[in-house]
Amino acid sequence: MAGSTPFSIEESDNFKRSFKKLAKFHGADFVELVAEVLEGLIEDQYPINSRNEPLPGKIQLLEGWTFHKLELKFSKGASGQIRLMYLVNTATCVIRLVWIYSHEQFAKRPGDKDLKSVINEILD
Repeated sequence: MAGSTPFSIEESDNFKRSFKKLAKFHGADFVELVAEVLEGLIEDQYPINSRNEPLPGKIQLLEGWTFHKLELKFSKGASGQIRLMYLVNTATCVIRLVWIYSHEQFAKRPGDKDLKSVINEILD
């Protein structure tokens, strides 16, 4: 939108590790797809293939933060169903990337204990 503050994207250490693992498996086309998706998030933080995601355990986000999961289809099979988890703060115009994984790695999502730890680390 004209005149609106652009969002910035910040990669967590966990996102970097999980992305590197998937990029090694899927190759350059996967890296290009993720780059396009991230460019799109700058313009639209809540695309049609994303949804609000329940928080793990008893974690509380600071005011202004929301937690989301974006579904991508890279190729056939469980390894081609990619999920990107991210936090959005509309007040500060920041998107923090939490985790990217395939359906093969986690049928639903990473465990609550691990998610809680990563989110707390990102927001500290």
